Amino acid sequence: EGEAPVAPAAEPELDDHEEATPVAPAAEPEVETHEEAAPVATAAVAAGAMAAGAQRAVEAARDDQVSTATAEAAPPEELTAAVASPAATGALAPALVEERKKRRRLLIGLALLLALLLCIVFLFWRYLRQPAALPDLLPIPASMNYAPHYLFSIYNVQEPVGVALSPDGQRLYVTEIGGERMIRIFDREGNMVREFAPPRTAPTERVPVYIAVDGRGRVFVTDRLQRAVFVYDADGNYLDTILSPDLTLSEYVAAHAGLSLSGDDLAYNIFEPVVHYKTAGKPEQSLPAPALTSWAPLGIRFDPVGNFLVTDVQAERHTVRQIPASTLGAKLWHDFDPPEIVFGTSGQGNGEFQFPNSAVMDSQGLIYVTDGNNGRISVWDEAGEFLFSFGQGIGESALSLPRGAVIDGRDRLHVVDAVEQSIKVYDVSGHEPRFLYTFGAWGDGDGEFNYPNDIALDTTGRLYIADRENNRVQIWSY
Repeated sequence: EGEAPVAPAAEPELDDHEEATPVAPAAEPEVETHEEAAPVATAAVAAGAMAAGAQRAVEAARDDQVSTATAEAAPPEELTAAVASPAATGALAPALVEERKKRRRLLIGLALLLALLLCIVFLFWRYLRQPAALPDLLPIPASMNYAPHYLFSIYNVQEPVGVALSPDGQRLYVTEIGGERMIRIFDREGNMVREFAPPRTAPTERVPVYIAVDGRGRVFVTDRLQRAVFVYDADGNYLDTILSPDLTLSEYVAAHAGLSLSGDDLAYNIFEPVVHYKTAGKPEQSLPAPALTSWAPLGIRFDPVGNFLVTDVQAERHTVRQIPASTLGAKLWHDFDPPEIVFGTSGQGNGEFQFPNSAVMDSQGLIYVTDGNNGRISVWDEAGEFLFSFGQGIGESALSLPRGAVIDGRDRLHVVDAVEQSIKVYDVSGHEPRFLYTFGAWGDGDGEFNYPNDIALDTTGRLYIADRENNRVQIWSY
């Protein structure tokens, strides 16, 4: 097929209002030096030239054996038609744009996936360095709060009333007032490790109630019948007894027998008239028991710096006592005479208590006391000066019988309400407390309570709640 002969230029058809311009001979076109010459051709010539060019392109593609991808995308016949069509270039452009969009979306997706993976690795690394609840690991605004969810329960207890955790959160200590009235140790999964009780006491002679663990892992337990605070090591081995705000059992024996003893060498039971002690190579000996004191320790907690907060419910004088950390820091308590801060008295007015249960301190040094029979929280400063109270009245934020309490790292006060069968949470980080939410309800199902009494919280956001009449400890988590 050869090239089509060029026909003589035809005179263009002009509109009626245009003036005809003579056409110069084709051999000598006159073109201004600064303008590009444009050949004049008829529609037929242009179509023929395009078709011929398309045919030559197809033949060249066949002769040069173009890539398989190009040949598959556009067979020779279709390529001929596409090149011959004025819209060929316009038809290929959208496909290229769409392909670029797909690549861009793929790259963005991969980048987001990589960022998510890096965040997960960072959170895992941070958790390994310092375990904490998820809200504390993430930069969540303090104004965002949500209730915890139920995890599981530990059932191997009889009427538990007190709970506490080891400093690393790996051991749970539980007091029970039913059955054998033991103090039990559980691991984080709820498996019992061991049990213990005050030396030389029968189940009918002891009622362990509240429990606290200091920074050294020592376990402190109040006993309502013994009217004392028994102290054990982390494994439940007996160490000493705080007999009164200014007297320990080891101090009493040291003063009357001239011996520096502690632990298994001593034994005290309020129902016996003597104190037992023994020394190496000698038979057991005894001393007359110390005179009964008027104090009646109930709730115990350690504040953030290690001071010992004790609620004292002796008759007609309900108070809170603060024993300094420096006094309890000694290995042996043979000179136990702490400079106490004592505040409160019995009554219903401001600065008065009716069976205070727990005293806890926030990050600002304020002390919050669950004023049980007054149905409120009483707030004091570090010097023992009364500030205000809250929680009385009606509605979801009101308290009926507050017992155990704990404050987390965000200054959220968790209060066990034994009558309301729930835990109520307040934000105490500001100038005045703000009620946040309540969780739990009456019943014996998962997440339901029957006379709960105490609560403990670890650094990973787990809460341990003594569910007394359901004979279990419930574990919740943020």
